[in-house]
Amino acid sequence: MHVVIAPDCFTGTLTAHQAAEAIAAGWRQSAPRDLLTLVPLSDGGPGFLDVLTGALPQAQTLAATVADPLGREVPAALAVVDRDGHRTAYVESAQAAGLHLLDADERNPAVTSTWGVGQLLEVALAEGATRIVVGLGGSATNDGGRRPAGRPRCRLARRPRAWWPRPRRAGR
Repeated sequence: MHVVIAPDCFTGTLTAHQAAEAIAAGWRQSAPRDLLTLVPLSDGGPGFLDVLTGALPQAQTLAATVADPLGREVPAALAVVDRDGHRTAYVESAQAAGLHLLDADERNPAVTSTWGVGQLLEVALAEGATRIVVGLGGSATNDGGRRPAGRPRCRLARRPRAWWPRPRRAGR
């Protein structure tokens, strides 16, 4: 029998790769002759870049420092791939705005922000990306891209239709 094992991560315990290996190990104990194909998956949340770079060996991982949902600096990464005349950047939003970056008492979508995701997009553009794929999931906020209070507005792309409109302040 040919079995395809395609799990997502088990948040807080196993990455998608680790989950696939664990499932395969258990399967092999009961059916050692079966052919197993491991295909770790991601819903776009934490682990998106790990799964992607595992599937795209030509991907180059770039390190960055961005703001977490409360504006503190955190290490993050993105991947870039040159293919078919385009430079594509892959961004995992959870690296900057992930729920896992906050303690339980810090989880308040009224004060958290996706500012760091915008910073990752800026890094992608600075690296010459002509396409950007954003994995969305595991977010600590639902701010819809609004800027944190006191932060200047920034353009996220070179084409006018690709940047977010200026947020309006309450009372205006």
